[in-house]
Amino acid sequence: MIAERLPEIAALSPQEKWLLAGELWDAVAEDPAAVPQNEAQRELIRERWEEFQANPGLGTTWEAIRRRLGKA
Repeated sequence: MIAERLPEIAALSPQEKWLLAGELWDAVAEDPAAVPQNEAQRELIRERWEEFQANPGLGTTWEAIRRRLGKA
């Protein structure tokens, strides 16, 4: 486990661990191609994209989601 090789992580507060998790997620999100997907995940994405294409009014913009979460 990576955390075992980085003992500083264990010393972080729960809030700091959440912040670190968010920073790691953001770093991974910068290169989506680096995240492997299996066929079931690709199929789910295709299905949801087709649903959105058929009913675009049912979708929500990223800006609307951020506002709803109080992050905008």
